[in-house]
Amino acid sequence: MKNEMREEFISSVLFSGKADKTQVKFASQSVLKDISDDKLNEFALFALSMKTKYDNSIQMLLNAVNEYQKEQYLKTIRATKPFNNIQSLRNFLNTYFKGKIIGSGIAPFIYTNIKLNDELQFINENTQKPLNAEDESEFLENLLKEQDLIGVYRADLIAYRINQRDNAPKNGELSELEKIDCGVYVMDKEAVEKAWARLFGLIDELKGFKKIRVANDKL
Repeated sequence: MKNEMREEFISSVLFSGKADKTQVKFASQSVLKDISDDKLNEFALFALSMKTKYDNSIQMLLNAVNEYQKEQYLKTIRATKPFNNIQSLRNFLNTYFKGKIIGSGIAPFIYTNIKLNDELQFINENTQKPLNAEDESEFLENLLKEQDLIGVYRADLIAYRINQRDNAPKNGELSELEKIDCGVYVMDKEAVEKAWARLFGLIDELKGFKKIRVANDKL
């Protein structure tokens, strides 16, 4: 696509003929410099779907470019999961997710969304407070494992989890085994291993007791 055709497209489609030549040239060569000619029509459809009236506002066009690039990156990320460390993931989020939800229902925040504010802090939408360092680290570790969920808003899942939590039987209504099944008891790996060790120890003791009893019966 020649420059004249590119600029004519930008002028008529994105600016509805309301921008002067200087603004159109600036948009083509600067604002849209990373949008190739073969992607220009796709971008225009995306921008117009945002229901943004550009008129002569370059800033609104910049916002559309930013959103478009983010969507393109997300498609690639969800297909390839390219981030292999927290810092590279954090840099991407800082660049494209300021003021937006970055994770929805991601552990340890399975009942809420996490948003990135203008100060690049992770905010719990339920409490409207920044995450502490430990929670932020755990959240990013889990998001790194589930990169296909970056920026995905999962309202239905959160609503389902909240409903399950709020309608779960009270502690007094559950047997000990049911409490474990429902996750009422939160046990770490070490505690679980110790519990199993005690159980197997009791089984071994019981087997030994039975052997002694059988031997005595034969006497």
